[in-house]
Amino acid sequence: MRALAEFIMRGRVRAVLITMVGIPLISPAALALVSLRRGGSDGLMVLAWALLPVIAASLGGYMSPLMTGLAASHFAAVFCGAMLLRGTRSWGAALVGVTAVAAVGILLTAHFSGGLLQSLLEAAEASGGGQAEQLRQVFGSEPLATGYLSWVSAITVTLALVLGRWWQALLYNPGGFRQEFHQLRMPLPLAAAGMLLWVFGLVSEGLVFWGAVVAFPMVVAGIGLIHWLVARRGWGRGPLVALYVMLVIAALPLAGFLCGLALIDSWIDIRGRAAK
Repeated sequence: MRALAEFIMRGRVRAVLITMVGIPLISPAALALVSLRRGGSDGLMVLAWALLPVIAASLGGYMSPLMTGLAASHFAAVFCGAMLLRGTRSWGAALVGVTAVAAVGILLTAHFSGGLLQSLLEAAEASGGGQAEQLRQVFGSEPLATGYLSWVSAITVTLALVLGRWWQALLYNPGGFRQEFHQLRMPLPLAAAGMLLWVFGLVSEGLVFWGAVVAFPMVVAGIGLIHWLVARRGWGRGPLVALYVMLVIAALPLAGFLCGLALIDSWIDIRGRAAK
């Protein structure tokens, strides 16, 4: 990974090549690294080149409006998150910005593609295999489909931003990313609002994933707190492996626990109390 990060930072052409090839997670992380280290002008140039093959494929009819919108919003959210993190040095602000841009990108994609649910059903019917009926059962409404894709988009964009920041720390500030992530803590008003909207989404038909989208920054803050606790106690990697396995198996239930943990931390400052 270090060798790849060094390759990206050796010149603009190399960074552009990595982003243009469209490697999942790696290409947007390269955009994040350039934006974090070199600023908005270089970041915008890399973003423009990253979007070029997406636009060309769309105009040539090789990429559907749905996939075009998803790819474009993904890169745009990574760039905005990187610039927020660079400007504010606050993971809380960056997470809120990333989540908001990702959600807006999905909503715009839904608008210009004629509806996400309909686009997904058409793609499933074209591929055959009875997937369309399964999609109808899982996503019974447009809000469920847009909420789910917004949630997934926020997760993937955040992973790319995390990888880009980790690369930056690896090259220029060893240990810096670990310290930042362990100190991640959301402001109490945002944490309280996120928890309320998460609960509202759970009890509202069709809004469960939108509740997860709003609460996503708090979920990450809860994960950061657990990383800090595990490191402080010297428990090794076992608890963290178990945490991420559970996130894959039961993401939504565990998200509620992590939100509650982040809210408590925002209220009483667990790290501050532990330091006394």
